[in-house]
Amino acid sequence: MTTDLIALIAELSKPEYSDLTNLQAAQAINAKTVSIRKQVSTRDLKEWLIEQGLWAKLRIAANTESTLGTLRGVCLSIVDWVDDSAGKVQSVDLDRQSVGQMIDALTTAGMVTQSQAAAFMSLGNATVSWTSYNGLPEVGIGLVINARKQMGDK
Repeated sequence: MTTDLIALIAELSKPEYSDLTNLQAAQAINAKTVSIRKQVSTRDLKEWLIEQGLWAKLRIAANTESTLGTLRGVCLSIVDWVDDSAGKVQSVDLDRQSVGQMIDALTTAGMVTQSQAAAFMSLGNATVSWTSYNGLPEVGIGLVINARKQMGDK
C-alpha cells in the first residue's frame, strides 16, 4: 500500500466521512485545506519590503557609516540576502532563528513596528489542498472506493 493511499485511508476513517457517499467523500476531501509554513522567494520578500517602505530604510541604514554597528550589520545582511546579485539566495526560511533575531533587532531599533514584524513573519504562511499536501491527485470516486475497500467499508 502506498503512502498516499495510507493518508487517504486514515482520513476516510474519521467519523465525518462515515455517512458520506463515495462522491460526497471525494468532494469533501478535495475541498479540505491545510495550513503550512513555506519558504518565501527573495523577489516576494523584496516586493513586500518596498511596499512597506522598509527597503529604502534598510538600504540607507546599511550604507550609512554612523548607523550603530550591530544594526548596520543586520541591515547589510538583509540587503545582501534579498538583493543577491549572484542569484544563490532564491528563497528565505522565515522560521530560521537568525531571521527572527534580525527582525527582533530591527523592531528593537524602531525600524519596523510590531505589526510589520508580525506581517513579515506571516509571509511564510500558506494554505494548500489536503490532497497536494499528502501527495495525492484530485480524489475521485474510484480512489475513495479503493481506499474504502482497503478499510473493509462500503
